[in-house]
Amino acid sequence: MSRVAIVFPYFRTRAPTEMLFPPLGAAFLTSQLRQLRIETRIFDCTFTTFRQLQKDLTAYQPEIVGIYSMVSMSRNTFRIAEMVRAHLPHSLTVAGGPLPTLYPERYSRHFDAVFRGEADLSFPLFCQDFFARNLSRHRLEDLALHSYAGLFIQNNGLQVDNPTVHYKEQVVNSFPLPDRSDFDHAAYQKEWLAKTGSAATSIMITLGCPFNCDFCSRPVFGGLYRRRDLDLVFAEIDQIRRLGYESLWIADDNFTLDLAFLRKFCQRIAGQQMSWSCLSRVTGINAEIASEMKQAGCQRVYLGLETGDQTTLELMNKKASVEEGINAVHHFRRAGIEVAAFFIVGYPGETISSIEKTFQLALTLPLDYISFNVPYPLPGSRLFDRVSGLDERDWNKENEVTFIYTSEFDPRWLKRRIGQTMQAFAEKKM
Repeated sequence: MSRVAIVFPYFRTRAPTEMLFPPLGAAFLTSQLRQLRIETRIFDCTFTTFRQLQKDLTAYQPEIVGIYSMVSMSRNTFRIAEMVRAHLPHSLTVAGGPLPTLYPERYSRHFDAVFRGEADLSFPLFCQDFFARNLSRHRLEDLALHSYAGLFIQNNGLQVDNPTVHYKEQVVNSFPLPDRSDFDHAAYQKEWLAKTGSAATSIMITLGCPFNCDFCSRPVFGGLYRRRDLDLVFAEIDQIRRLGYESLWIADDNFTLDLAFLRKFCQRIAGQQMSWSCLSRVTGINAEIASEMKQAGCQRVYLGLETGDQTTLELMNKKASVEEGINAVHHFRRAGIEVAAFFIVGYPGETISSIEKTFQLALTLPLDYISFNVPYPLPGSRLFDRVSGLDERDWNKENEVTFIYTSEFDPRWLKRRIGQTMQAFAEKKM
């Protein structure tokens, strides 16, 4: 029997900022694989242990093991790859996700193959051809390796470095709905009911981001902005509702970018008894669109305000102004939508004075939730290329006031000022 295992290597940490959602990328890949009649199982590590994963994977005996990897999961990814090699020596190991896209050479030392970028079509076709030819991990040269977009191989005498692809809207809208059947929905719903009182899950409605913020990395979806067909989106929402969820986390980077598309979504979801939250840019938001979002069930928006200083915002290349951020907050709050804001303090090139402006802004705006982070130089970002003394061992830190590069700011002072501001914010909310 030809079997594929898709591993999502996140073992929950119970960090205060933890937001647990089933891995949608694994669900989309699984739909494509099962459509090709390839037996596939998702191993979502969120609610399990490494020892249990080892037991379950060994029992499943997959011929191909695909492991997703991003910055905060890289340590788990390599540990699982070592476990697979020790306990399933004949299985072909494949890495995919943001970090393998950026550093395929690094992953090739531990994996037989790497798929970079969007692999919704190329990876399933690769698996289909692998099984059809009854190949092993040592006979990949029998495949037309140049034909799989994003494939990278640099071992066993093979040198493959195929260009990545960003699928056009028409192609994206040909994909089947994500297959969520392997997830522990009861566990996810239990977590969200305890956290917010509402069973929430994630959905992606648009892909890609056309902006180029200094601190941001977008290796998989890139800068090509694409909208999914709303008929598909609402078929997926029906699927989500049948699974017992009652709230959506729209995980798009720029859900509110296309206001005409946003309005169509609002018109269709209004009255469906499905609340939702999303990330939003501050540009383009006015009282009318905020009101339409509220009437359509929007409960909370998350804004990357980042800083209270315009010069620092320009250093970040946000393509927005502090004033636009302030106006967006007021529009959403007047419409009755909760607003959460993210801030970055200690940015390279800013000053103590600009940091204090950020703390002041956070305390003067009518915000429902605030979060402060120090700059986190993600691989692939321009910030990553500019900083020095980077310690990649610290990539697994979650929302800590810890610089992983050489900074001109004292982290002890920043931690103290963040704590003071958070205390003042809490007192203000009482």
